[in-house]
Amino acid sequence: MSSVEDLNGRKRAILIAAEKCFAAQSYEGVSIRDIAHEAAVPIALVGYYFGAKNALYHAIFEYHSSYLGNRLNQLRDARRRHTGGNMLDAVIAAFVLPTLELNQHPEGQYFCRVVMRGAIDQHEASERVARDFYEPMARECIAALRDALPHASNDSIRWSYQFMLGALLHHVVDTRLSHLDEHEAPLQHATPYLLRFISYGIRAATTEQ
Repeated sequence: MSSVEDLNGRKRAILIAAEKCFAAQSYEGVSIRDIAHEAAVPIALVGYYFGAKNALYHAIFEYHSSYLGNRLNQLRDARRRHTGGNMLDAVIAAFVLPTLELNQHPEGQYFCRVVMRGAIDQHEASERVARDFYEPMARECIAALRDALPHASNDSIRWSYQFMLGALLHHVVDTRLSHLDEHEAPLQHATPYLLRFISYGIRAATTEQ
């Protein structure tokens, strides 16, 4: 389910409603009744199309599988096509830019919030999602960082991945900065700053003192 067009009208409405509900509150706090109400469909129809709540949660990530696959493929391309310091910046861009692009669209913003909530709550459904969709990407990214920084320790590489992920997720879901001063700038203007922040941070973190 890589695009909205792949779904019929009611099934599409249920999936998007579920995404909105899971973005707004915790997994445990969302009920099938909430999702049916948001989608304006009978409760029974949610189960008919998707089954239990955990299966519907998983379907949200299947729906975004083209985006997730694109990130993984870009990471693999960065490893193949670049070397040395250029590889590091290519890996960072491959990891970060698809998410920033997704976040420019309303549905993508909901999805990014679902991802963040899943990382925080770490419930059974999110653990399955991590295994199916995110662990392959995490392993590929860590391997690419090792290739780009062959002299860095394993610990520094692993923590660099963790901090890069944290910076990315926080950036796409936290918009409070725009309220701190009158000089508001579109989120996409932050992209070069975020890329440099991550790049310089990883280089510093992986340099042995």
